[in-house]
Amino acid sequence: MKAKGSVGGGAETTAGFRPTAGSLAALVALGGASALLSLFLWAELLLARAGGTAFCALSDPDACARLWDGALAVAIHSWSGLPVAAWGLVWSFAAASLPLLALLRAAEARVDTAVFSAVRIVAAGGVVAACLLFAAALQARSFCIGCFASYVLVFGYAGIALVGWRPLGLPQLGRGLVLASGGVCTGFLLLLYPGQKTPSGREAAGRDALAAAGPVAGGDALSAFVARLTPEMRQTLADALSQYRSGLVFPLGAPRALLGHAEAPVRITAFSDVRCGHCAELHDTLIALEREAPGGSFSVESRQFPLDAACNRAVQRSGDPTRCLAAKALICADGRAGAREYAGRLFARQETLTEADVFALAEGVVPRSELRSCIAAGETAAGLRSDVEDAVRYQPEGTPLVLINGRKGVSYPPFLYAMVLTGGRAEHPAFGVLPPANANAHLH
Repeated sequence: MKAKGSVGGGAETTAGFRPTAGSLAALVALGGASALLSLFLWAELLLARAGGTAFCALSDPDACARLWDGALAVAIHSWSGLPVAAWGLVWSFAAASLPLLALLRAAEARVDTAVFSAVRIVAAGGVVAACLLFAAALQARSFCIGCFASYVLVFGYAGIALVGWRPLGLPQLGRGLVLASGGVCTGFLLLLYPGQKTPSGREAAGRDALAAAGPVAGGDALSAFVARLTPEMRQTLADALSQYRSGLVFPLGAPRALLGHAEAPVRITAFSDVRCGHCAELHDTLIALEREAPGGSFSVESRQFPLDAACNRAVQRSGDPTRCLAAKALICADGRAGAREYAGRLFARQETLTEADVFALAEGVVPRSELRSCIAAGETAAGLRSDVEDAVRYQPEGTPLVLINGRKGVSYPPFLYAMVLTGGRAEHPAFGVLPPANANAHLH
């Protein structure tokens, strides 16, 4: 006897249980839906890499891009050659093809229990991956509706294959592992070439371009630099220059603290938030810029724009006191030896940073007792208010907010390098080879 609607023929599965044709068809449908969603997210990733704004309905327009540029996503892309969205497509290929194989064999009155085991193994792998990615999104405090929808599909798939098929167990586990691995490997190999052609994160790729620039020599250094950029980088540089030319500009006041020569022709002013991933990228970019740019060509002024309403009137949300505390601590460290390194340590811990970390990581820069007193001082609060008021004039859409000699710019590494080489001027013959700017580009 077999259960009504179950796939027919062949040997009985564990405890006599057989998955129904309906459940197999549902798994094929869920795997196909996941494939379509992953393909859409991959296309949105390419759009974001080209300087456009990814579609993130019901969430922050930059939320998806922040996740795709996060440490976990960048590491996955670098290690495997495939971005996270492509791995979603790999999983979807295995998730849809295996139950489809079971349906085809059922049509031939055959039952291969190893295929059922492979389906359950793929389902379990999807749950583990979804949990890891969801945890990374929580740490980054970002909500990407497309990513969340993919998790729902994965858990729906697991609900059938793991919960609904629980009596099945894992018959023929060895062959099941082989089939599951084969499905994943096939999907991986099919997508490896387009995955390798997918640009990595703009900031990291831009810093690599700086490192490849080599020592600056002669007046044609900018032309040589632009000539070596990839087409995607040239497009982003064109977009950055377009935004800069139309950017708001106000006179710069005296800096609270300055890294570099006060007489340098370019002053880069950076307003940051300790939890902002792009701000951490900018911190690394400025260090790289110092290595590659001519000596004395620019200076850096660090300012604070914490994204919490408790200390920033321009922000609606609140509830993360670490942002305001870290901003005040960094103001207290301004001008001291090791201040930049302290900021780097805070950025490195930004996803898990606690109030205790703010004090602990300041050791060697500001004594703990002195730091507590400084954070509580009215002068520090006034300094933070001044930072916020200065930033608000530029109508920031988020952080980082980057100024070049008082004009609103962006944090893209090749753009900053170009501005340093031209003394902050957006007109240079080297820019003549750049493509037309994308009017819909969205850069910080």
